[in-house]
Amino acid sequence: MSKSNEEVNLFTDFLKLLTLGYMSKYPSISFRETFRTIKKVIDKFNLRLEMLRKNKLCLDVDLLKKNGLFKDKYYVYGAFLAAISSYPILYRVADRETIKSAVFAKTAMVASSKVLDNINDELHSFQEAVKSQQKYQQALTCGYFYLDFDKDFNLSFVSRAENTTYLMASWTHQLMASKNNGHSNDKSSMFNMFLNDVDECIEGQIRSFYQKHEKYVSQTISLSDFLRKISAKGFGKIWVDIDFCFYEQCLGKLSSREFKAVKLINKSIDLLFRSLLFYDDATDIKEDIKHNIVNSVLILGLELEKISLEDLFSEEVLIKKLEENNLIQDTISFGDMVYLSGIECLHKAKEYSYFIDVDALIFCARILRMFLLRKLILKKKNLKSLKTFLRSFSSFKKLKESIPQYLNVYYNILEEDLNKVLYVTN
Repeated sequence: MSKSNEEVNLFTDFLKLLTLGYMSKYPSISFRETFRTIKKVIDKFNLRLEMLRKNKLCLDVDLLKKNGLFKDKYYVYGAFLAAISSYPILYRVADRETIKSAVFAKTAMVASSKVLDNINDELHSFQEAVKSQQKYQQALTCGYFYLDFDKDFNLSFVSRAENTTYLMASWTHQLMASKNNGHSNDKSSMFNMFLNDVDECIEGQIRSFYQKHEKYVSQTISLSDFLRKISAKGFGKIWVDIDFCFYEQCLGKLSSREFKAVKLINKSIDLLFRSLLFYDDATDIKEDIKHNIVNSVLILGLELEKISLEDLFSEEVLIKKLEENNLIQDTISFGDMVYLSGIECLHKAKEYSYFIDVDALIFCARILRMFLLRKLILKKKNLKSLKTFLRSFSSFKKLKESIPQYLNVYYNILEEDLNKVLYVTN
């Protein structure tokens, strides 16, 4: 492991322990129990990965890692973030084993989606990427799906890599179905919500392939379209829906007030995960330019007329203009607008739920922002990036005040969408 990677791991491990220690002040989080759950989920995930080595239809995990398609952090960080977000929802209604199942299901979902994203970016054609998402959807939502295979098991590297992601996704479905006697499809309103949200997520992912395919010049991409359609590929709704499937199973039936809280939290986590896409774009802009990937920093720059279409053809000129015109920070600020809309939904949810520790979820939102923007510090290593990172823990009022006024026009997009949710819950 390189020295820089060791620094990243030490920094992140320190933040994880600090986070768990601080979150112990919330009734839903016990440092010892949450830490134990995270460890058990990671150990179980490692055991499942070892079992995949014996499957001739799958690619060995070491080969996935060697080719840059799989990283341990996908499930290590995934288990941590899953645990600190599952306990606030389930701690009053579920036993430890049920919570562990929810955490594992979320970890398997996020790890499998990350690996498939890498396969689609690095190895697939446009049509192959679309097909892989459709098969992934089936693995995540159905009790049956088909792996690629032939009678002699002479599969290509890519087919075996794909099969690994489908099996990992199926672990999520198996756990969710087992909690409803194997008949999740028609028995649970929350599972049906999960199915609908998976559809939306997959559609957003496929739309992003079209945008990569068409790029900026042949088809105009607005930031509004990117937010409403393409950013649907963020899996926030699916992430929290998994918890709600277990939540409903434990309660038996949701009251009207709890259902309102669920809808608000579902929307809030959706917005929070969409905001992460903008933070991610801001921190990965150079890599995305290099690999010809559509990035919201450039979409915002074109809309604000701080860059031109001609600039897109010169990497050196483009990066210089992005820095001179503060577009990376502007994109983070736009992400903050989306993030704050999600926080608003969480505050509203507190009015309805008796069982859910919403204050702990609000702190989880701060951790999500911090978790993505830690990369900014590690890349820039300057006072400005540190200040942006530390805003994760400032008051929401101060965070809103830090957003440039010329971006206020975009609030109309967010408020229109947000009002629809708030209207439904009134």
